[in-house]
Amino acid sequence: MPDPNSGEPAFTPLDVPRPIAPGEQDLLTYLVAAVATPSPARPAEVVVVGTCRCGCSSVQLQAPPLPGLPGHRAVGATGRGPAGRAVDVVLHLVDGRLHELEIFDPAAGEGAAVDPAAVTDLGRPGPR
Repeated sequence: MPDPNSGEPAFTPLDVPRPIAPGEQDLLTYLVAAVATPSPARPAEVVVVGTCRCGCSSVQLQAPPLPGLPGHRAVGATGRGPAGRAVDVVLHLVDGRLHELEIFDPAAGEGAAVDPAAVTDLGRPGPR
C-alpha cells in the first residue's frame, strides 16, 4: 500500500463510481456484522469510488451513514486466498460511513491483487 505519510492519496478515483462486486459485498457484509447488528449494509447504496494505487484489491467506498456504525473504527479478519496464503481483509469506517475495504496478501506484498470472491475461511473479525 502507498505510504500514508507521503502526502499522496492512497486511492486513484474512478471516473465513474461502480457497483460493489459480489465478492467485495460478501466481505463487507461479514465485517459490518461484527460492528453493527443487524448488519445495515445495503448493496444498492454502496459504490466503489476509488482503487488502491499500489495495485492491490483494496477499494475506496462511498455510502450513506448507516445507523449503528461507530464513528471511526477498523475491523478485520484473516482468511485464505486462492493460493492458500493468508489474506487480510479490513473495513475502515469514518464518520459512521463505510470508507475503505482493504484486501491484502501480506506474503505477496504490495501491489498483489487478490480476487475478493476467492477469499475463504475468514476468521473471527476483530479490531485492527
